[in-house]
Amino acid sequence: MAASLSEEELWHLFIAGDSAAFESLVDTTYTLMFQYGSKFSKNNDLVKDCIQDVYLNVWEKQQVLDQSIPVRPYLLSSLRRRIHRKVKYDFVDFHSELPDELFETVFTMEDALIAHEENVFLTRKITALLNDLPERQKEVVYLRFFQDLDRNEIAAVMQITPQSVSNFLQKSFTQLRKNWLSIVYTSLLAVFS
Repeated sequence: MAASLSEEELWHLFIAGDSAAFESLVDTTYTLMFQYGSKFSKNNDLVKDCIQDVYLNVWEKQQVLDQSIPVRPYLLSSLRRRIHRKVKYDFVDFHSELPDELFETVFTMEDALIAHEENVFLTRKITALLNDLPERQKEVVYLRFFQDLDRNEIAAVMQITPQSVSNFLQKSFTQLRKNWLSIVYTSLLAVFS
């Protein structure tokens, strides 16, 4: 069933009472949820527990869920909140302060999808630029370009306004653009030296 139906179609069927659609929805979205949750915690068991809690919560609220809710942003947002609450609770138990940001990601060369060996130098520089972005900007870039969410969906996931999403993206592009020329110049020198 999952191969032939979209996440939204599975969501509608699940809300209408189709338990097989829910199983297919879980199968379809689990990897995405795990990848996103892993950006907040390196504790895989915690991430898996939080994903399970999200799915359980969705199952329990089946009768009151709105079919018009975009499923992917809803699930990611729910997971993000659950992990933040869990990490905050655990962190406060062992420490007196909560870290400002929890989103941790490291962009890899595989994420950049650069396949040719002559681009390795350039890829490393781009990866370094992405990793130098502030955490919130990295999260917006990740959700936009690696999870293919639109501005409104990102806003829902991160619980910020769509304008804030645009601002984070603009700041990221400005920072990347500012450093881009020096990288291109350096790589050209390396090629033509």
